[in-house]
Amino acid sequence: MWISLGFVCGSIATVFYFQTLEFILITISILIASAYFKPFSNVLLGFICAIFAILVHFTLFYSFELPAQGEKYAYSVKLVVEDVVSANAPQYIKAKIIKLDEQDYAYFTAPSAMLSVDSAQILEVGATFSAHAHLKNFRSTKNFTVFDNQLYAFTQKIFFKGKVLNKNLIITDTKRNQHVIAYRHYIKHIFKESKLNWLYYTLLTGDKSLMNFEQKLTMQTLGLSHLLAISGLHISLVFGFAFFVTRSLVSHARIRIKQTINLATCYSLMGFIAAFVYVYLSDFIVSATRALIMLGCYLLLYYLAKQSLRWRSILYALVLVLMINPFNVLNPGLYFSFLAVVIIFIVITKVPFKGASVIAKVGMLCAIQGALFIGLLPLSLYFFNGVSLAGLVLNLIAIPLLAFIIMPLLLVVAILSSIIDMSLIVSLFDPVLYFLYQQLMAIPPGWRWFNVGTITLDIVMFSYVTMLLLYLVKFKWLACIPLSVLLVDSYFTSKSDWQVNIFDVGHGLMVLLEKDNNALIYDFGPSYFNRFSRTRSILLPYIKANNLNVATAILSHQDNDHAGGVKHFIEAGFESTLSAFHPNGIPSLCKTMTMDFYGLKIQTFSSITFNNNNDDSCVVKISSAQHSVLFTGDISKQREHALIAAGYNLASNVLISPHHGSGTSSSSEFIAAVNPKVVVHSSAYKGQWHFPNDEVVARFNKIGAAQYITGQQGQIRIKFYSTNLHVETARERESYWFIKD
Repeated sequence: MWISLGFVCGSIATVFYFQTLEFILITISILIASAYFKPFSNVLLGFICAIFAILVHFTLFYSFELPAQGEKYAYSVKLVVEDVVSANAPQYIKAKIIKLDEQDYAYFTAPSAMLSVDSAQILEVGATFSAHAHLKNFRSTKNFTVFDNQLYAFTQKIFFKGKVLNKNLIITDTKRNQHVIAYRHYIKHIFKESKLNWLYYTLLTGDKSLMNFEQKLTMQTLGLSHLLAISGLHISLVFGFAFFVTRSLVSHARIRIKQTINLATCYSLMGFIAAFVYVYLSDFIVSATRALIMLGCYLLLYYLAKQSLRWRSILYALVLVLMINPFNVLNPGLYFSFLAVVIIFIVITKVPFKGASVIAKVGMLCAIQGALFIGLLPLSLYFFNGVSLAGLVLNLIAIPLLAFIIMPLLLVVAILSSIIDMSLIVSLFDPVLYFLYQQLMAIPPGWRWFNVGTITLDIVMFSYVTMLLLYLVKFKWLACIPLSVLLVDSYFTSKSDWQVNIFDVGHGLMVLLEKDNNALIYDFGPSYFNRFSRTRSILLPYIKANNLNVATAILSHQDNDHAGGVKHFIEAGFESTLSAFHPNGIPSLCKTMTMDFYGLKIQTFSSITFNNNNDDSCVVKISSAQHSVLFTGDISKQREHALIAAGYNLASNVLISPHHGSGTSSSSEFIAAVNPKVVVHSSAYKGQWHFPNDEVVARFNKIGAAQYITGQQGQIRIKFYSTNLHVETARERESYWFIKD
């Protein structure tokens, strides 16, 4: 057991802290402890095994490099389609690379790539074809407190991105994962006429492709999204269904069975086989596989050791999950799953379920739900920046409904539909469930989700230390100690007066200023193919995550890299915030004015019409008593000279470089007039225009300005204090040793 504990600790420490001072300190602490306490020698052994396992795993499955390309533009590849993200032209797919130039890879170990395909042929999951593809390492934008695409891609073994160059594709094989594909087509066909076909399909397959954005958001805000992800609940339901069906069949068949045969073991085996088939048909999604492993460990210990050994089964299951893939510690679902099981075991240990009355069992279910809500609350706040208020009550109804009615019904329909027509049965329960879903939709948004903003990992850790002390320690007042430490630390930690965030949006600009939890937006980044928008993927999630009040918004000009996301900003309900500086609508130039923004001075400068979008950009200066920031849009040297000639006070501590650092801007005279200490170039990583221009960089270096590039360093956050300013970069703060930025 101590070895297992050391393995878990070693996995977490190595994945998150390897090659850091924290890792060295943790290792030294375990070494010292093992010299004085015998059990810690086994912890040390498990710790070392974890380090070795992770390094081997990384070498075998995660350390892929593109061959030296030389003068070549394209690689010769053989691909297997894993997922069709978008079927609209150009198609966007996730594919396994089973051959790259002369290197062959086994399907299990092969790297994946996200590729655009401009072909008339419609690709489906399982299709295999050879082609020429332009590939580059997968590298996404990097921003604080929003979804990390690059980290997610790593966990999915997506290491490359690019495009297939062939217009005509020859598909050589479509047989891979055919059982899974056929099963999904079968489930779609059964429920194709039902109103909640997306719900039944998701519950039976684990595939959420039939769900639209609104349906996903509804289930999330109601705290019911966990019911749609195949996890421990669904695996246990399938196991229980097969267990009791098998027992019932054996009982009613009156089969003579030798007394030496343990019938409970046979029933459990049939239940486990059914659960395995269910997971197989879900294509071994991570959450389902994790739950299956946990079930297997529990059954083995129960029947071999002749006792439940709940805590050991949890620990051994966790070790097995991490041995299969140590990088599972990057998946938030891992923490929710195992912690939920721990909480349930604690409750049922304190309040035995067996032999209790119906009222007592209902009370126990309420106790379990309440304990899960409290126990998982810090994790929910950390990963999702809020919690579902409605979910506390709804889950008391939804979980029994799912367990005892919906899932058994769906399993019966799915099994029997291959023999007889079950459409009549579906038509009976589908309207009832749809009516219940409509009642859920009618719940006011304010009752669904409570957003608290971003909380730190320290708060999460101190919260769980407090819970442990309340549970384990006799003197409950000791639980006040960690909270007191947290409060003292928070009191003495200095907070900035205001801050400016320049987001990493690729080629484009999107800036958010924060003051007293109020936000000012300057520009909205690009959008592509009317499918991808930086406003949707970065700006709106950031506003929600930090629980900000958007008071004012400014659009510099109409170019897509600045205005591409403005329509999505308006669709999100923020149109009124544009009225102050754009009273005649966003197509017009911004209004020349000065206004107060919660103690900050906002000034826009007059623009003589230059008859081009770039030079008509809205130039904005934001100032406090000690600091100032200048936003310049895409102005050129011509507009720079006009601003200087007009006699405006352009001097600022911080400058967002004109036109992303283009050579057509940032004249020596303009730089001298602004005299910035910090310069931020909002430009793409290895973009086609190679911004910022080398000569521009040299001119800023000449005055000793510190320069930052969003494409290289991710989101730039500048915090302003009374006497100084501090710059933070996303790639520096949230970097990992296994991802090469």
